[in-house]
Amino acid sequence: MDAEEKVNILLVDDTPAKLMALKSILVDLGQNLVEARSGKEALRHLLQQEFAVILLDVVMPGMDGFETAELIRQRGRTQNTPIIFVTAISTAEADRARGYRLGAVDYMFTPVVPEILKAKVTVFVDLFKKTQQVQRQTDQLKVLNEKLGAQLQEVERLNRQLQAVNKELETFSYSVSHDLKAPLRGMDGFARALQEDYADRLDESGRHYLDMICDSARRMGILIDDLLKYSRLERQPMHWESVDLQRLIQDLIAERQVEIDTRGIRIDLSLPFHQIACEREGLQQVLANLLDNALKFTRTTAQPAITIRAEEGEAERVVQVTDNGIGFDPNYRERIFDIFQRLHAQDEYEGTGIGLAIVKKVAERNGGRAWAESEPGKGAAFYFAIPKQEGGLGV
Repeated sequence: MDAEEKVNILLVDDTPAKLMALKSILVDLGQNLVEARSGKEALRHLLQQEFAVILLDVVMPGMDGFETAELIRQRGRTQNTPIIFVTAISTAEADRARGYRLGAVDYMFTPVVPEILKAKVTVFVDLFKKTQQVQRQTDQLKVLNEKLGAQLQEVERLNRQLQAVNKELETFSYSVSHDLKAPLRGMDGFARALQEDYADRLDESGRHYLDMICDSARRMGILIDDLLKYSRLERQPMHWESVDLQRLIQDLIAERQVEIDTRGIRIDLSLPFHQIACEREGLQQVLANLLDNALKFTRTTAQPAITIRAEEGEAERVVQVTDNGIGFDPNYRERIFDIFQRLHAQDEYEGTGIGLAIVKKVAERNGGRAWAESEPGKGAAFYFAIPKQEGGLGV
């Protein structure tokens, strides 16, 4: 109910002059003043409409005010409607007590004081409006809650379906990858046996084809392994721990030390903090992939250099791997993190197109992000950022 919408006020008295007097006092309130000249007529109005307050005369022929009030209180819809008895000042204390027992909220003695009557009626009018407003809001909230409940049930149903589909897809991917490795190992083994035992019986083309078979088997094995790594990210539970970033990077560099020394690659480390909160296995995959990426794309660089830097932000920690290799078109800086996306042919630079997808997946699982910056011929910078964890983990 809007604040300007009128409400009903019921005036019950068998004397027309007294009704006229009440109306003249209350007309300034701007509400609907409904008259009843008997208890029965008042009850008929109450069957048809709601009222903010009832002004009820006590002494009336046939059904007096007390009897009328008792019947009003027996109806569920009107049992809480405020009743103000309007009566002569000579009303006995016993009658007044009876009126209060019947639920009267007040007594007004005739002749009434206009200001007092208007003030008391205004209180009940405002209360009625606010009660109606609260009821409407409650009803609206109930409807919204029902809609929200239905939507949540639908979301839960769709989530269950999605989880089932994802589980089937992961199981399928995992099974296919494993099932592919068995015949692949057989193919690779027979190809190598053929290479060792019968290579001298093949002409140059035959040996070339045999080399291609072995190389394809090797690349297929790497692809399957990378797919398994990627699919495992979806299944394994999250477990954050404090990881020694410097030790992890030094171990990864040591595993690649032969290539680094052979090619004369300069490795620069800038780690203002050593500990970082993250999934250990995921972070290891990220750094290994970014380091291998930098090594791969600096092979044609005269003086290759790789910088691994860590930066402390307000809300996150960022690890940056920068190289001075061939770089890439900045228009592809988003696409290169998509699975199977490659910017170069396989015979130019080997790879499966899964490494950077793993970087992005690990970042997202840890609530972070991954991005890249580059220009052709000017190297590339890859960033892996994860939020700081509350409680000091990873400080």
